[in-house]
Amino acid sequence: LGRPSHWMRYLWAGVLTLLSTFVGAVLWRQLGAIADPGILLLFTVAASTYLAGGMAGMLSAAIVLFCSFILFSHPLYPFRYSELEWRQMMVIVVACPVIALMVGSLKEQVDRLKVVTREAQILREEIRRFETVKEAQFLCEQRFRLMADCMTDYAVCTLDSNGAVRNWNTGAERLLGYSSAEIVGQSYSRFFIKEDLLARHPERLIDQARFAGRAGQEGWRVRKGGGRLRTRSSIIPLKNSQGAPSGYLLVIHDLTRLEEANLATLKAQAELESIKNRLGSTGDTPDTPA
Repeated sequence: LGRPSHWMRYLWAGVLTLLSTFVGAVLWRQLGAIADPGILLLFTVAASTYLAGGMAGMLSAAIVLFCSFILFSHPLYPFRYSELEWRQMMVIVVACPVIALMVGSLKEQVDRLKVVTREAQILREEIRRFETVKEAQFLCEQRFRLMADCMTDYAVCTLDSNGAVRNWNTGAERLLGYSSAEIVGQSYSRFFIKEDLLARHPERLIDQARFAGRAGQEGWRVRKGGGRLRTRSSIIPLKNSQGAPSGYLLVIHDLTRLEEANLATLKAQAELESIKNRLGSTGDTPDTPA
């Protein structure tokens, strides 16, 4: 159930105050069970203020003040008071507004403290959730880094949406020669040869990965110092937890060993063919007569 409306709180405060005043009058005037109903009336104002709020407490104080003029007057002569009753009534007249204001202020502070406590609890839960996500992200990055470092023939790095290098692993440093401090923040286009730069291959690969979900190219890349190596490059778009683009994953496979192996195979095949041809030529030569 929601919180009661203002009018309902005023109604509850008024009913509680009238009921308490009636009980106090019966206990004091009829039964003589209490010597002074003022304490009961003041407690009623304090309870109404704390339970229903400051304005409802002021309403309760007004009801108590009005009823006090009747309650403390002479039973046979209304609005006539003895000296003791007049003093009791004056205490109530002064104390009721003060109690209503003090308890109302205390009620506001308690309500604010509850709100702050609830917001602090929510903030702690958010911080705990953030720390959990951060720890999971750190573990994922660590696993990725270890996996990438184990691939000696691959350079793996991430790019931002504009193609600038965002992080760099040891495999990329080993393959292309750049340290992390040298290359992070630089465009990945510096890995391309001059002919590819003139043909705008870096921009085209980024656009292809963005629209097709993947881009690849086999060709020459430039190492630090100007050396070239044959590679196969792949670019894959990355997305954040909301599904929005957050950059690209660049994977460069070194084909130098494969090229060397292919060249060695071709050379071996050529030598084998040459040997076959020589052997064939020797076998076809006629024998000379004795």
